[in-house]
Amino acid sequence: MKKILFIIPYVPYPLNSGGNQAFFNMVDHIRHRMSVSLLLYPDSDRNEENLEQLKKIWTDVDFYVFTREMARPAVRHPFYYKWLGKAKASLTRKMRRQLLAGETQDLVRKKSTLWKSMPDALEPAYMDYVAEVAGRGFDIIQVEFYELIGLGYLLPRDVPTVFVHHEIRFVRNKNEMALFKDVTPQERMLYEMSKDFECMALKQFGHIVTLTDTDRHILSGLTGLAGRIHTSPAIVRMPDRKEAKEFVPATCRLTFVGSEDHFPNLDAVDWFCREVIPCLRRRGVTFRVQVVGQWRGLRIKELSAACPELELPGFVEDLHEYLRGSVFLVPIRIGSGMRMKILDAIASRAPVVTTAKGCEGLDFTSGVECLVADDAEAFADAVVRLLNDVPLQERMALQAEEKLARIYDPAKMLERRMAVYEKILS
Repeated sequence: MKKILFIIPYVPYPLNSGGNQAFFNMVDHIRHRMSVSLLLYPDSDRNEENLEQLKKIWTDVDFYVFTREMARPAVRHPFYYKWLGKAKASLTRKMRRQLLAGETQDLVRKKSTLWKSMPDALEPAYMDYVAEVAGRGFDIIQVEFYELIGLGYLLPRDVPTVFVHHEIRFVRNKNEMALFKDVTPQERMLYEMSKDFECMALKQFGHIVTLTDTDRHILSGLTGLAGRIHTSPAIVRMPDRKEAKEFVPATCRLTFVGSEDHFPNLDAVDWFCREVIPCLRRRGVTFRVQVVGQWRGLRIKELSAACPELELPGFVEDLHEYLRGSVFLVPIRIGSGMRMKILDAIASRAPVVTTAKGCEGLDFTSGVECLVADDAEAFADAVVRLLNDVPLQERMALQAEEKLARIYDPAKMLERRMAVYEKILS
């Protein structure tokens, strides 16, 4: 079998984020067709524990682990150096808050990735480790996620390299800037600089994989690399249709899936609570909003205090079972790539109300497989329409499930990715 090395910045387990799901599900299939190696950096005790769990699942995968001990520089007083590092991080956060004084309501600007789109230099020891492992005779080297986009400058030129772009950063930055109260000259400059960096960094890879045709068209037009950019959607885990349970109508439950550490999720919940919930109240509809995932920040506490309809169940063991009997919400306004959350909802037979951004790049049609609305009043109207029309709920849920099984069948998605590798190797 051909040897492929995956380099990622995270431990892709547990499957508590869309990025982890997309990576895990694809590699879980590829490892039966190729000899898979994985290079990663668990930077906390919890991630080290998660890595040990992953190793028990992927017993046929070779792991190259860059450890925290390898990253530590030689210093005279290690504990004092560590304390200084924490103090520096704390001061940086406090200085940032001071700069944003008076803009406390401009949540998008405060959380924007625009300020983090020119990556900091990677640790020298980490780059040395990547270069050493990459030279061990792999047939393909694949890098994933924006944090490591700069590795294209480091990898060997005599080995086919691939970058999988889960979310185009300059697209996300543009979405966020459109929501700023105003855009400063500094922000416009930073946007253009980071966009140029992203395009140049992508050109260092032999090939680029996007999860949707939408993203492929965007990158093809800007980078001039059309012949080297391939669309390969993520693999979605779907329940066995032969064992699918009966459709459960939604009466008052509205659900959303995603953790607050991914800002587009926080923005979505914030917008829904501030703008859409008041519209639902005016319509006199009875509803509960259940937000699944890790949520414990100050903003969600403020939203919970203002919105008694909001519930935070945290992590749920069986997501598909939990989503049954609810209307699934995708009020996403920021990002690119493939929304795993909407596909999980469809696999659960939950009817979906989404923004156009929420279903961007997916082959679903408003009024057929979902309802699409972009302003608060229209979004609330779509929610009320579904809650009051059970036959519409069932028809849309089953039509969406049929299309999901037909278009995003895991076996087809695997063959599509393997075809990309065969083309690269040929």
